[in-house]
Amino acid sequence: MTSFRDTVAIAAMLALAGTAAAQTAATETAAAKPPAETPIETVTLPSEGSPLIALRLMFDVGSIHDPAGKEGLAALTALMVGQAGTAQRSYGELVDALYPMAAEIDAGTDREVTVISGEVHRDKLAEYTALLTEAVVTPGFAAADFERNREQLRAYLTTTLRSGNDELLGLEALQQEIFAGHPYGHAPAGTVAGLDAITLDDVKAFHKQHYTRANLLLGVAGGYPADFVAGLTQRLAALPAGKAGRAELPAAPKTEGRRFTLIEKQAGAVGIHFGYPLPITRADDEWFPLLVANSYLGEHRTFHGRLMQQLRGQRGLNYGDYSYIEYWAAPPYTSTPSPGVPRRQQYFSVWVRPVRPETAHFALRNALYEVERLRDGGMTQSELDLTRDFLVNYSKLWAQTLADRLGFLMDSRFYGMPSYIDEIERRLPGLKLEQVNAAAKKYLQTDHYQAVFVTDDAAEVAAYLKADAPSPITYGSDVPAEVLAADKTIQKVPVEPTAVEIVPVGEMFSGGE
Repeated sequence: MTSFRDTVAIAAMLALAGTAAAQTAATETAAAKPPAETPIETVTLPSEGSPLIALRLMFDVGSIHDPAGKEGLAALTALMVGQAGTAQRSYGELVDALYPMAAEIDAGTDREVTVISGEVHRDKLAEYTALLTEAVVTPGFAAADFERNREQLRAYLTTTLRSGNDELLGLEALQQEIFAGHPYGHAPAGTVAGLDAITLDDVKAFHKQHYTRANLLLGVAGGYPADFVAGLTQRLAALPAGKAGRAELPAAPKTEGRRFTLIEKQAGAVGIHFGYPLPITRADDEWFPLLVANSYLGEHRTFHGRLMQQLRGQRGLNYGDYSYIEYWAAPPYTSTPSPGVPRRQQYFSVWVRPVRPETAHFALRNALYEVERLRDGGMTQSELDLTRDFLVNYSKLWAQTLADRLGFLMDSRFYGMPSYIDEIERRLPGLKLEQVNAAAKKYLQTDHYQAVFVTDDAAEVAAYLKADAPSPITYGSDVPAEVLAADKTIQKVPVEPTAVEIVPVGEMFSGGE
């Protein structure tokens, strides 16, 4: 789910053959009613030939529900369900019981949802389900588990983000800047001060309030028995009823001007992220033409995008250059979009890293230039045809495992739309060039954005950003004449920062530490 989850998760999903389209055609969704006043909504993906069963419990609870001053409570509660003992057995005993099944319980929290999930062979389905529901319905809330999981979250903030992974550091910092003062405005893992303030009683109360039937979307996929879903919902009926309805979200903060946050850290290279909120999500019609325009600009971990071709391919500036129109979970560990992180508000961003310090200013301008070029000039028909064909086929690879196919279907339920992957295949072939270019013109811009640099010598970076002088670049080998000609324009692309703030890396995610 979150980058935190991908760092600490213990789940290992097994690949299953078959295309997403074929599986989706077999999808059945229903609202199974346990013997309780509040029914549990379900999404099912039966596959009789599969020996595996994937289970996902998606609760409408995320970091947006963290109380002020106790940031990280949602994530810590999830770990007390997925990586802790139950009322019946210790965590060690739970792990020992799961081990011979070759199964685990994964828990991940993002801004809006928490997913408790696992996958098991059908021969062990009854035993595994009993353990999974035991963990969800009757957590043990042992003090030792509480301290261990809290320290795990602290270590993610202070070791993984601050010290170990500049890519995740920049990604999380950008989100916090874009959504400053908003419920999305802190990492799901919380803050150091917030974690310190949380008590075990807080976790118990949070679980009772939010782990309810009304908040639960249950997903089951694979070769499960006909009566399995009904039996599982009966087990989960022991959860409190709760109240239906998602928490209201304020509008995303309006980004004014070009605001730079320079995270000062000893580093041999510079990482650059910039972006701003988007007013649309997958549930909107204009999402699909924008999806094509974004893919043309720079699909994650692919080489066909303009950003990658121009910054790395033509100029050799760095390793990777990509753009996004929604949150991308755990970029160091994922090469395709991850299910389980649906959000009602999204953002556009560009990722440029790692860059040599002496070329960082030019690299920023080169990325801004490519966004402006697409916004103002649009795509050609041949570019649209190629990008669209790629994206239709590439999207079929996003859900290769049983668990991922189920996850994407559940995300689609969150957005109130048909299967997202099916919608891509259905909508993209009919898109017209004018629709794609209109979406790029409407939603892409470089006038108002938040930017994050992870860099050494932040004062020097601040000085050249504020000066906004030309930033010519030299090459150690021959480059095409057209590249050199474009460089004369790129080196003068206005940056004109509205504000520049320098933040020592040790202050990141402190929460008033």
